[in-house]
Amino acid sequence: MEPEISIVIVNYNVKHFLEQCLMAIEKAKHNLNIEIFVVDNASVDGSQAMIKKKFPNVLLIENSKNLGFARANNQALKIARGRYVLIINPDTLIQEDTLLTLKNILDENPGISAIGCKLINPDGSFQIASRRSIPTPWVAFTKIVGLSRIFPKSKIFGKYNMTYISPDVECEVDVLSGSLMMVRAEMLKKVGYFDEDYFMYGEDIDLCYRIKKAGGKIYYTPRTKAIHYKGESTRKGEFSYITNFYSSMLIFIDKHFKDHYSILVKIILKLGIYLRAYIAYLISFFKTITSPLLDFLLIILSIFLAIKFWLPHYPLFRFRIIFPVYTFIWLLSIYLAGAYHTRGKYHLKPLFAGALVGFLLNSTFTYFFKQFAYSRVVILIAFVMIIFILSAWRLFYRWIGPHPIKHPLSRLRRTIIVGAGKEGIRILKKLRARPDIPYEICGFVDFDERNVGKEIDGTEVLSTIENIREVIKIQKIDDVIFSSDRLSNKQILETISYAGGTGVNFRIVPHELEYIIAKSSVDEIDSVPLLDFISSYDPVDMAVKRVFDIFMSLFIIILSSPIFLINFILGGRLKRKEIYKEKGGTATIYIFEGGSPAFKNLPLFFSVLTGTLSIVGAEIIEAGKEKERPFFKPGVTGIVQLKLREKNKRLTPQEKDYYNLYYLKNRTVLTDLQILFKSIF
Repeated sequence: MEPEISIVIVNYNVKHFLEQCLMAIEKAKHNLNIEIFVVDNASVDGSQAMIKKKFPNVLLIENSKNLGFARANNQALKIARGRYVLIINPDTLIQEDTLLTLKNILDENPGISAIGCKLINPDGSFQIASRRSIPTPWVAFTKIVGLSRIFPKSKIFGKYNMTYISPDVECEVDVLSGSLMMVRAEMLKKVGYFDEDYFMYGEDIDLCYRIKKAGGKIYYTPRTKAIHYKGESTRKGEFSYITNFYSSMLIFIDKHFKDHYSILVKIILKLGIYLRAYIAYLISFFKTITSPLLDFLLIILSIFLAIKFWLPHYPLFRFRIIFPVYTFIWLLSIYLAGAYHTRGKYHLKPLFAGALVGFLLNSTFTYFFKQFAYSRVVILIAFVMIIFILSAWRLFYRWIGPHPIKHPLSRLRRTIIVGAGKEGIRILKKLRARPDIPYEICGFVDFDERNVGKEIDGTEVLSTIENIREVIKIQKIDDVIFSSDRLSNKQILETISYAGGTGVNFRIVPHELEYIIAKSSVDEIDSVPLLDFISSYDPVDMAVKRVFDIFMSLFIIILSSPIFLINFILGGRLKRKEIYKEKGGTATIYIFEGGSPAFKNLPLFFSVLTGTLSIVGAEIIEAGKEKERPFFKPGVTGIVQLKLREKNKRLTPQEKDYYNLYYLKNRTVLTDLQILFKSIF
């Protein structure tokens, strides 16, 4: 029996998205007779093995290299047997009714050759690429110069993405997104499938243009929806994206506008594309060199100021040799320390390490070339200024930049789990065992009103799903995780659409799988041994932390010495307490009993000075009263103490374990400073 629908998916290194996509297709097949092709473009993430193991009925085509989107699709399209063909990206999640809805529309409307549905972004917003117009010179011009973005509701300027029509209106369109479109197989054969001159981007526009030229109609429907994690199946470097995208636009113009428009119009259009591509290249290039260029200028400034400060009467001409040498050595050292790599960008540790190495090398230089290098004090002053100035701009950028980098405490994302069933509880337990994944579970949202107010495994059911927007607002939620055993894909997509615009990230855990899917990320939640991810303090951090404890405790003791006397007058007396130490055994600390409650913990800073406590550490546990033991040195304040104050209720042992392990994973001096700041203010 011939299949009714052939489904074609081109995959390239997005195994988890592909698995979710195939699972969604299984839910959506109902009684339909379908065949599924996956064309793998030489993935190296285990996609092929996953398909063979979990989806043995999928027809897998394995390529030895990346053939691109068009050519890979054609490999399957030419042997597909279905009356209709669904072309779908692996980073697309369909509803249970999507296949039936699109098929029924084509069955009922013989004049329609291709149909696409409403695509939504992971945040619930409408994906404007769901439907488009043919990029004629005018339409392309409005897109290139930005008029379509400035006047989206104008029929004259907003044609490229048809933004003047509501996303909830079914209508005829020129172009559908290649991430999801159902096409009649006979029409595909008639127009000759995808044009293989395109490697990536533009193939869908070209195909739809040829379908329209062949007399076929193309429709968009909002009757069913799908999430498209846009770009996940084609993520590459920025230069690669720019090259492919603008090359595709040029190919389209050469193929289809050659005989329709004057040479002048085509020249103007091409110049516009080249100009837009050139600007995109420049922006990408400057993003790459901005950090080292700024550091280069600031290093020069630091050396100049050091010379002027220490040797003000020396003419700069005498430093003509060492000036570029010092600058080059410092910049090279900072670069080799990883300060400009993706992971080290805007972080302080590689900067400190590189600046220190540069300082040592430049200091050595003064021993061997005394005729050029006049003073090691200049190097020392320059070193201090480099550390200060280069750190300052990084911290400033991390604070107010377009993509601010949060410290570990700020990275804890307040999260709710939708669905308090077996799968929701499984997700909760998995996340508690993974403090390297910063989800702070605030509660469940469920369907059953009888569960509201109950605690499930120590976590409260806050509300029903109808009130999810209010829960997000009141609880200040950052992430919503859907457990898939209590929800259909349709319910998930409807909830995302309903709660869209709240600013949260929506994430999905495919049923019984060990990862969380969201835009631009896949978080593995399967438990791993603690030793794999709990790192010890860096020796430098440990030394800095101890120095910080000493100076801070001394400062507080000296500053508060009059308060001690006042509290004794008010009736306060020192009380001895035995507490558990982090490595076994007990230690003695003192607190005030009586007097003003505000001064109760002041004596603890003497214990910080002696090393019994730390300013920031684990919860202080009194010996004999609790079975728990601190994971690390107890502290006057700490992440558990902060959370106790924030939640204003007793934490469960599981919550304490999560916060303690999260701190161990992320502890740095900056983390301690942030905890201390929050504790004070």
